[in-house]
Amino acid sequence: MIDPDHAYVIKAQAGDKKAFGQLVNHHYEMVYAVAYGILHHHERARDVTQDVFLKVFRDIGQFQGKSKFKTWLYRVTANAALDEARKKNPSQSLDQDESDEDDGPPPLQIADRKAGPRDQAARHELRDLLERAIRKLSPEHRAVLVLREWQELSYEEIAEALGIELGTVMSRIHYARKELGKILENYDDLLLNI
Repeated sequence: MIDPDHAYVIKAQAGDKKAFGQLVNHHYEMVYAVAYGILHHHERARDVTQDVFLKVFRDIGQFQGKSKFKTWLYRVTANAALDEARKKNPSQSLDQDESDEDDGPPPLQIADRKAGPRDQAARHELRDLLERAIRKLSPEHRAVLVLREWQELSYEEIAEALGIELGTVMSRIHYARKELGKILENYDDLLLNI
């Protein structure tokens, strides 16, 4: 296992703040994307991202290199975002929607191929529909979906990053996709016109 962050981690563990800064620069967008994917709230995702890097700075000496640094960082990020999600809505059901979400654009981007106003409106509506559908999933289901679909981790990497069994990863991804399919099946016309 070759870890591209190994040299920076060793230097950061020895107290090199520049090396730690390189790790932050290299992984900031990924940490934010995972936090946002679980929380669907820009401000809370930024807060979690900051908390993650503070925790990593404080605990980097405990990183033993048994996995890649990025895998460890995924785990810290997912745990922090899931903890934040549970604090806000400890008993959120799959049918509830978070009411105070911000209105900023989600990280999901649908390419604009010089579409006309009608196509742009349809794409915007699809993006909003997908965002609402994903929000209806539990934080645990959002976490595996974000790691799989947006971060493109393998099932094994997700299991390692979240500290759960491979079968649990597979089950959660299957359930999340199934639920998204149920939510989106009522919008076939919209999906076919895009």
